[in-house]
Amino acid sequence: MTRTTLRAAPPGVRRLVNRLLAILVALVVWHLFARGPGSSSGFPTPLESLESAVDLAGTSVYWSNIATSVETALLGLGLALLIGLPIGLLTGANEHARRSTQLILDFGRTVPAIALLPLFLLLFGATRSLGLILIVVSAVWPVIIQTSYAVGEIPPQLRRVGRAYHLTRWHRLRYLIAPSMLPFVFVGLRIAATISLLMAISSEFLGGSDGLGYLLLQAMQINDTHRAFVYSFTAAILGLVLNLIFVLLQRRVLWWHTSVRKGGAA
Repeated sequence: MTRTTLRAAPPGVRRLVNRLLAILVALVVWHLFARGPGSSSGFPTPLESLESAVDLAGTSVYWSNIATSVETALLGLGLALLIGLPIGLLTGANEHARRSTQLILDFGRTVPAIALLPLFLLLFGATRSLGLILIVVSAVWPVIIQTSYAVGEIPPQLRRVGRAYHLTRWHRLRYLIAPSMLPFVFVGLRIAATISLLMAISSEFLGGSDGLGYLLLQAMQINDTHRAFVYSFTAAILGLVLNLIFVLLQRRVLWWHTSVRKGGAA
């Protein structure tokens, strides 16, 4: 496809071609690095990684551990939402509460959950509970902050409309507050989802419980760089898929919002 033909093509085709070219360039750079500076450390080429991935895809251990990591991440995300949404609603609805909790929120979101891993490991051991606790401690903050900010930014006119029409508290929440805050909440949800998967795999890697992180730990312990690379690449793909799912969900729920109609949710 020549440059002139590419310019005349529809925007969707141009984006696809540009992305394919970017992937091709990345694969070439990867291959050159593996054959050059990375050869001494056993860095696999794209073809070697593909062969290892095909071999692993035929094993039940690979898929069962992926399912374990995803399940842990989703469970932890669900707990973070159950905790974060009510707290965010309560703090955001009251200016005094929002100011009073600002310091606590700033402190909590800056503390890395990994720093608390030794303590949680002593308390819960190398179990799924360890991963769930780490996920909640990490992922609850963006949910609280975005929800609190969303509620605080609701225009006063909407509140006056609700009072003028004598809407019940449920109807005000459903028809006035929720549509105004959902775009902000979805931002926190997508951040929390990524953090949940990251912490699930990290807890498995550092704590030694079943999951994709534990497979990666085993591969590194026996210096199997090919499988370690496949496991790392699998974790990256899971993150992309999880983010894509929430992008599609956001487009489905917020189809009416300007950011979604203009493609801003991608």
